[in-house]
Amino acid sequence: MKNNKIIKYISYTILGILLFVIVVTLGNTVKISTSDEYALAKDYLKNNKELIEEIGEIKSFGSFPSGSIRSEDGAEYAQIETDVEGKNSEIKVILLMSKQPLDKWKFDQLYLQKE
Repeated sequence: MKNNKIIKYISYTILGILLFVIVVTLGNTVKISTSDEYALAKDYLKNNKELIEEIGEIKSFGSFPSGSIRSEDGAEYAQIETDVEGKNSEIKVILLMSKQPLDKWKFDQLYLQKE
């Protein structure tokens, strides 16, 4: 009887941890995909010559963007990660952005990772 209770507690613990991870991941995806920063990043990527040369004309962006948005001493920082499908191929994009108080967003670094 003791073994059944232990297995039951372990199962519930693992299920709880998995549920927590799923909720956090989905929450982050919704937060990023509805953010102003993501909209700016998409506009930037649509006009980025390096990206267009690599994959061709951009057709669509991934359904599950990820990344982070944070503030530090009045400055804001964003890291946007998404898949981008072009006419010729698909690529994972990581875009680092920053914004000082009273300034516009700067696009600091763009990383292209072939899959």
